[in-house]
Amino acid sequence: MTYCLGIKVREGLVAIADTRITSGSETTTAKKISIHKNGKNNLFLMTSGLRSIRDKAVTYFEELLENDDIPYDKMYKVVNAFGSQLRRVSQEDKLSLQESGLFFNLFTIVGGKLEKGQRPQ
Repeated sequence: MTYCLGIKVREGLVAIADTRITSGSETTTAKKISIHKNGKNNLFLMTSGLRSIRDKAVTYFEELLENDDIPYDKMYKVVNAFGSQLRRVSQEDKLSLQESGLFFNLFTIVGGKLEKGQRPQ
């Protein structure tokens, strides 16, 4: 079981997630929260779902953030950018995963503080 929780408080945001990964009878730990910077924007992603999908989508998202030409002045633009990378992973891997009996699923909470002085979202 995975949990990710984001709470908006007066001072900003609180983001918590477990670190337990269970596969059959094997249990390991790994981060389910990733922190990202884009200029003066501070962002986080909290995920649950198939780990390979998460890792690939986050890698693609990080590559996108390295391009300083993209202005993320609204949180919906950040969410759309991550969503486009998740769709890219879906196009590349969904059929193979289904053929292996796995479901393509990833649930994500995106949050952070953007440079434009908006409150954390």
